[in-house]
Amino acid sequence: MKQIVSIVFVAVLLVMSSCNQQQVKLSVSNPSDLQRSNELVRVSLTDKGFDCSHLVVKENVNGLEVPSQLLDSDGDDKVDAITFMVNLEAQEEKTFLIVPGETTKITDEVRTFARFVPERTDDFAWENDRVAFRTYGPEAQRMAEAGEKGGTLSSGIDCWLKKVDYSIINKWYQGNVDEPGYYHIDHGEGLDNYHVGPSRGCGATGVMFDGKLFAAFNFTAHKVHNNGPLLSEFTLNHAPYQVGASTVKETKHVSIQLGTNFTKYVVEVEGADTLTVGLTLHDQLGKVTENSTWINYHTPHKGEELNTAMVAHPDYLLSTSQIKSDIKDESHALMHLKVIDGKVEFYAGFTWSGSKQYGDNDAWESYLNSFAEKIKYPISVKFR
Repeated sequence: MKQIVSIVFVAVLLVMSSCNQQQVKLSVSNPSDLQRSNELVRVSLTDKGFDCSHLVVKENVNGLEVPSQLLDSDGDDKVDAITFMVNLEAQEEKTFLIVPGETTKITDEVRTFARFVPERTDDFAWENDRVAFRTYGPEAQRMAEAGEKGGTLSSGIDCWLKKVDYSIINKWYQGNVDEPGYYHIDHGEGLDNYHVGPSRGCGATGVMFDGKLFAAFNFTAHKVHNNGPLLSEFTLNHAPYQVGASTVKETKHVSIQLGTNFTKYVVEVEGADTLTVGLTLHDQLGKVTENSTWINYHTPHKGEELNTAMVAHPDYLLSTSQIKSDIKDESHALMHLKVIDGKVEFYAGFTWSGSKQYGDNDAWESYLNSFAEKIKYPISVKFR
């Protein structure tokens, strides 16, 4: 499958007299000097009084269908948006049509995927064709606090180091049911050998106070909104936690898109003006690099190499820092974000040399530069 180098979303308002009308035309333009390959455009279908459950997207010039996915944006189990892939040269504009029909571009094998995992206590896991992640739920917290085996007390984000483009979550978890520890061994598809513990792992959040990082514990509730093939979206709720005299609450709206090495986080924040995102530095054997919108940690990892990274739009990014400690799981590279209109937005992800997705650290950091530039200059959509 052709690599998808980046995916950026643009939300626009679609006013339609009916989803069953002949067609809706829109122009999509690239405002940057970068080539945009297989990026996603998101169109809001706000008129829910019509049947919007059978729509496809076609290029206006040649009538060819492009990959698309219908979405439920507000969790009411009704279609209210559509997302589709575009390819644009620098400064290029194309015209697309949204028309009634059934898509022929869906694949069941190479897709995004997210689900709650009760068979492994109560994990929540998500993936696309390049990377996979997981985090931990309330039963794992209860077990850890009770001293029971198998408990995990952490809101950190775990990296699952996959090296195939198809979905592995169900297979690895079933393998672990049949043979405990299965996914800690590479059976040819990758493995989970990334340590999280109580750290922030790869992109979990917290609040800095008096030089210390405070964080919520495990998620308390979850809801999947959309699941593949191009996009999976879900919400994770966390119980309020105390930071000095303030009570902080986080609600994470999480999405993963086909073809990128990143998860996108939109976090609703109550009780704080800033939110801090962290990358664990483990044993501090690696190197932290950064520019104006990203932080990367490049480190040796179990005979391979691992890069974990965070990217934010400059509007949100206030500053960066590091915590280095002799205490296990307390060393982090940190990105401090401004809460704007009650939320922050950022991306966190990784690449593993075992996946052979990038030749070296320089190639990965070049990808980071392009990814950050595309976040800064999103694709524009206008209706005609």
